[in-house]
Amino acid sequence: AAVACVIAGLALAGIELTILHLVGLLLTVAVGSNYTLFFLEDAGDDPKVLASLALANLTTITGFGILGFASVPVLNAIGMTVGPGAFLCLAFAAMRGGRPGVRDGVPR
Repeated sequence: AAVACVIAGLALAGIELTILHLVGLLLTVAVGSNYTLFFLEDAGDDPKVLASLALANLTTITGFGILGFASVPVLNAIGMTVGPGAFLCLAFAAMRGGRPGVRDGVPR
């Protein structure tokens, strides 16, 4: 869902997608899968894990967000894709994984 939102946002902004945007989307999927695993394994209930996920996400967004302002097209494309994608991945993983009594879509 995060990838679709990033693509829609870039399209609405009038940005033509290049191969570098697709590389950024692959990195977004990799980051998002890690966030999802933390929430699916019930690690999302531990405040220390939540704090570390938030800090890691904040540094990822900051680093790639700064790249999004670069004048070099390669850095700009990757930064504009991964920055918002990382935030959306964490948000969607938290929405999906924080359901008590449900694992793998099956009520317990």
